[in-house]
Amino acid sequence: MPDFIYDIPTQSLAIWFVLIALAAVVVGLFIVKPILRILLGTGPDFNSSINYVTSGFSLFYGLLLGLLTVAAYQNSERTKESILLEATSLGSLYAQLNVYAEPYRSEVKLIMRDYVLYTIHTEWPAHQEGQILNGGYNRAEAIRRKLAEYSPETGAEQIVHTEVVSSFQDFSDARQLRLAGVGTAIPDVLWQAVLVGAVISILLMTMFRIRIRQHLVLGSITAVFLGVILFVIVTLDRPLRGGAALQPEPFRLLWSRLMVWDEPPGERF
Repeated sequence: MPDFIYDIPTQSLAIWFVLIALAAVVVGLFIVKPILRILLGTGPDFNSSINYVTSGFSLFYGLLLGLLTVAAYQNSERTKESILLEATSLGSLYAQLNVYAEPYRSEVKLIMRDYVLYTIHTEWPAHQEGQILNGGYNRAEAIRRKLAEYSPETGAEQIVHTEVVSSFQDFSDARQLRLAGVGTAIPDVLWQAVLVGAVISILLMTMFRIRIRQHLVLGSITAVFLGVILFVIVTLDRPLRGGAALQPEPFRLLWSRLMVWDEPPGERF
């Protein structure tokens, strides 16, 4: 699917999908159908023949749309889970730092707060434009280097530090899954099959020999539903792209419920 599609506001995109589908029905009924009638002719069994072809085509095309809808939904859910896991792991790591002595504890927490604010206010808008910035990686790497600097002096400190490093690894893994969601998309070859199938579906629908008013109403109903289904797949196809993208609510919650209280009063958001 062309990238500019995701720059269109969600409501406008839905309207455009429906209008294009309706326009295709109108063109099919008033332009394509008369031409096909001349080429193919008509007969008493014409509708039966078209219905036979349409039934087989609708079965396979409906199956394709159903599978793509489920695949797009699963991609969106996986990305949502990775966002929640990243924020949860980061919150656990942040809370575990309370057992460390100053000034080490405050230094690490400062880097983590900077990472969360950067993710919410800078990295997420870039994700909605289909970009991955280096700033998030640099901040995560700064946290890793700071944790690597710590040298436990007792067995208890060693146990605690091992748990902290494990939490950081969970956070790092979840972060990579979230970044993978920026580029998650249905392959172009499947989109080509979907669009070709939509054209064939409307073409077959307009070939039936029925009264024009009935044909227009029934065709419009089918076209609206087809447009809505395609809109849903497009919206779910890129879970972090465009106006309908997933939002960084777990990070906002992490900041407002845990991290903001470590900020100086004049700097709290």
